[in-house]
Amino acid sequence: MNGETVATGATGAALGGVAMAPLGLSVPGAIVGGLNGLIAGSKRIYDWNRPIGWVAFLLDSTWGLIGSGAALGVHAAHRTRQDRGTYRSDLSERQNRHVYDTGVTMRKHFAMTVGNTVTNLNGHRDLLERHEMVHVWQARLFGPMFPLLYGTWTALGTVVGTAKWTRHRDGLRKHVDTYAYYHNPFEYWAYRRQGYWPDGQPYPRYSRRGS
Repeated sequence: MNGETVATGATGAALGGVAMAPLGLSVPGAIVGGLNGLIAGSKRIYDWNRPIGWVAFLLDSTWGLIGSGAALGVHAAHRTRQDRGTYRSDLSERQNRHVYDTGVTMRKHFAMTVGNTVTNLNGHRDLLERHEMVHVWQARLFGPMFPLLYGTWTALGTVVGTAKWTRHRDGLRKHVDTYAYYHNPFEYWAYRRQGYWPDGQPYPRYSRRGS
């Protein structure tokens, strides 16, 4: 275990414990912050030569602790895979994120971002830099509000999409995807940053064909 791993693990544990102390959860906070620090330190993901690297570590260990905790589950899931999710050191080291080229995802053929971890990228570098990194920073900046707001929109969008489908009966999944996923402000933000909007979805001015 190198010095960086020890330092980020110990500091992450201290920060996580302090951040969660007002809720009486200092021990769980210290565990999550410490584990995030240990894994991040061993993979050397934080860019200590730039202020953004320090900000990323601070947020991952405090306000964004829920995202960091969820990312630990992703790392654990990849440990059970034969290919370990094909961890991409070249896209992770000193870039304030973990990247797996394959691995767990909620939607087939889609990359997925959980906290500071991107999985199932499948080599799409442009997608990583201009879309998934938006989600990484959304999780950091919105902290515990991010999963709450994202999940609430998804649930309500599913209800609205289903209601629309009952009137038109022309593709339940497309209706639900449109309102629960593509209309989600967090996704709209990321797709707009990417400069891309899937064909057949709202806001065609952001599609590749229309740009």
